[in-house]
Amino acid sequence: MIRSIDMDTWPRKAHFAFFQNRKNPCLSLTFPVNVAGLLRFRAAQGETKRRFTDYVYHAVMASVNAIPEFCMRLVDKKPVLFSKVDSAFTYIPKGRDLHANCIAAYDAAFSTFSRNIQAARDAADASPTLAPEGCDSQGLVYLTCLPDIPFTAVANPWDDPWTDSVPRIAMGMVDPAAGTMPVSVEALHSFVDGRHIAAFLKGLSGILETPESSFAS
Repeated sequence: MIRSIDMDTWPRKAHFAFFQNRKNPCLSLTFPVNVAGLLRFRAAQGETKRRFTDYVYHAVMASVNAIPEFCMRLVDKKPVLFSKVDSAFTYIPKGRDLHANCIAAYDAAFSTFSRNIQAARDAADASPTLAPEGCDSQGLVYLTCLPDIPFTAVANPWDDPWTDSVPRIAMGMVDPAAGTMPVSVEALHSFVDGRHIAAFLKGLSGILETPESSFAS
């Protein structure tokens, strides 16, 4: 469901206009998150464990969907609020060196979302593409995992900010000694402030630090 935002009553109207008229209205922050508990939880799952990215993507999407500002987008150059946003993630199909793009519908139940992710991977294995069905929707979050890079910042390519309003979230190399992983968030400052990214970090950390309850469903 998509709800139009009433510009006449929207408290953020002035801030939206201020940032949206910048050449680059993106806000970007990178920070470490604690994944030590998740690593222990996953190892204890034995043969039933899911891919590490399944757990992280679910935590990210649950945190995003809990914050309205992260679900605000531009559609036909007008601000709207999505009731739910889904994941669009990069994946290297079997037997290939180049990545494909995949889309998986978000579900609050981890098991369901994990199945959606795997179905998207299977589709990419069979027919890799950079433009899967639904890729033109603004109701997405772009996810990518760079497991070999302990990055301290990430900058992604963006289109015209009046037509491309999808946040980008990247995960990097896990530091096994510290039990941390870098996470980069890029979003339109027109919608998202530092306090919203702080709320995202709080939500994400809470999920990752309580894996037994977070991924039980």
